[in-house]
Amino acid sequence: MFFRGPVFGVVFFGILWPYSFLVAGGQQQSSPFFSEKRTTPSYTIRVVCDDDYPPYCFRNKEGVLQGIIPDQWKIWSQISGIQVQFEGMSWSRALQVMYEGNADVIDSAFETPERLWEWDFLPPYADISVSVYYHKNISGIGGVQDLRGFRIAVKEGDAVIGVLERAGIRDLRLYPSYESIIRAATQGDVRIFAMDDPPAHYYLYKYQLEYDFREGFTLSHGQFHRAVHKKRQPLPDGRDLYQVLTEGFLAIPEAHYREIQERWQGVSLGLPVNWWVLFWIGLVGGVLILVLLVFTWTLRLQVARRTTLLIQKNRALLAMQRETLAFIEALPDLFLIVDATGRYLKIMTSNKDLLFKEPAQLLGKTIDEAEFSPEFCAVIKNAIQQALATKKVVVLEYDLTVLGGPKHFEARAVRLGEEEKVLFIIRDITEEYQVRQALTLSVREKEILLKEIHHRVKNNMQIISSLLQLQKDSIEDPELMERLEETQQRIRTMAQVHEVLYHSDQLSAVNIAEYLSKVFSELSITYYEVAHRVHCTLDLQPAELSLDTAIPLGLIVHELVSNAFKHAYQGRSEGTFRLSFYRKGEGRFCLEVRDDGPGLPENWASLQSQSLGLTLVQALVQQLRGTLAVVNQGGALIQIIF
Repeated sequence: MFFRGPVFGVVFFGILWPYSFLVAGGQQQSSPFFSEKRTTPSYTIRVVCDDDYPPYCFRNKEGVLQGIIPDQWKIWSQISGIQVQFEGMSWSRALQVMYEGNADVIDSAFETPERLWEWDFLPPYADISVSVYYHKNISGIGGVQDLRGFRIAVKEGDAVIGVLERAGIRDLRLYPSYESIIRAATQGDVRIFAMDDPPAHYYLYKYQLEYDFREGFTLSHGQFHRAVHKKRQPLPDGRDLYQVLTEGFLAIPEAHYREIQERWQGVSLGLPVNWWVLFWIGLVGGVLILVLLVFTWTLRLQVARRTTLLIQKNRALLAMQRETLAFIEALPDLFLIVDATGRYLKIMTSNKDLLFKEPAQLLGKTIDEAEFSPEFCAVIKNAIQQALATKKVVVLEYDLTVLGGPKHFEARAVRLGEEEKVLFIIRDITEEYQVRQALTLSVREKEILLKEIHHRVKNNMQIISSLLQLQKDSIEDPELMERLEETQQRIRTMAQVHEVLYHSDQLSAVNIAEYLSKVFSELSITYYEVAHRVHCTLDLQPAELSLDTAIPLGLIVHELVSNAFKHAYQGRSEGTFRLSFYRKGEGRFCLEVRDDGPGLPENWASLQSQSLGLTLVQALVQQLRGTLAVVNQGGALIQIIF
């Protein structure tokens, strides 16, 4: 626990009270070193700071700012010759003023990853511990995970909010100042709060709550910094504000810092002196001093060399950050950084027309709070969860009305390292999307046109077949009539291709299994007397073939099946027939027609010229650039590989 009894409280306020004075209008009372001659400033910088952070910066009963930070800025102004407009305000207001670019410097700021995107931080000048305090009647809180289920009071805009949220603590109650939290504690409205130790100790003693609250565990450690904008302009005299601030505070003598520190934080109470111990300490100290003097000069050289190197690296880092920001601003895209809950942490773009709202209206809010539609919020949340879970780039497209009007966007979401953050890179692809939609519509119209063409070709072939049918009615020669029937069958076979394409979603290729099945079904009807007493098997593997391949293949099947039905089963009451189509290696196919009849004559090759069917088959095989093989073994097996 931080308290040490009532005596410590009395001594604490006894030390601070004599020094808590400032003159009205923000002018501090003069100190021994404020009498130094200062040059006439040629310009003024505006500095904002938290006015509720004793003993660093707070107000007295008259509302005048006082504390360590105002005193240090007064000395800096005297040494640098630059006027300082020092303004204290609530921390949330100070952050807003700084983010809006209405202040040159912000003081008493913790360095956080989010703020590093906007500001350059000077070296730290104070170590601050942040602790959790709880009422004496509460027990069992040993770490941050034990805070689940409790409502924690915090100051609005405090860096501790991010620490708690990263630990999964969401039930936070925001107060405008540290003092308002302690006032609420006196009324019993606050039982647990997270606060920086210096103001916590000050206000607990001020409101006599040192025995009612316990200091639990240290939640985090931070450091006070002064910070300036990354995108800052040079000072009127051409110098860089960051360098001027750094050199100015380094130029303040250590005695001045010590005097300010002792004024606001006091000095230790004297203890009884043991002169014998002091003698031996002095003796040992003298020996050590003699030894250390040997190394003093070397150490000073090393410090100077390392300081120079550090400054050079710092300047290089600042230059690199500026180059990165310039690169981002040159791109037409929108860059967003959000946390796992969809809260906006960073917005970067050179085109504000891509934004749903102004950046100030979005930063710090979740997508649910930004007034997007529930459907859009659900899509973005799903993308965030996918990016965090898979660590892969998640791509999505969506329509959204932004400041520049209705747009169609492509967004790419990716996790930022090991942090629970997601980077969105959003691009306006409205023109590309409209072109794509127009192309899709054009392709759809062409598909409809092609289907209509196939339908009409099929109908025209049926008309030709019907004309041949009319011609058959006037022919009495059986051989000629048979030739006309075979021609009709071939026409119907070719028409089947266009029928399949008309009902297909793919117009550039034919499903050969479906097509050959239709050809076989048509032949089974024509040769019904044979087909109904023969056991027929179709083994057709699916494949997509071009129209130039499908039509010759259909005609080959027509000729071979017709030949088998006409000659292989004469005088028989039953038999077997098999039609097969399958892949044979990479890019090759095989068609097989097998029957269990007497087989082809031994001299079938020499009989080709006498048979239109065999001549047609041989010509079609050559058109397919394939090979024809005939095997007579238990029937006829005709195999075509192409």
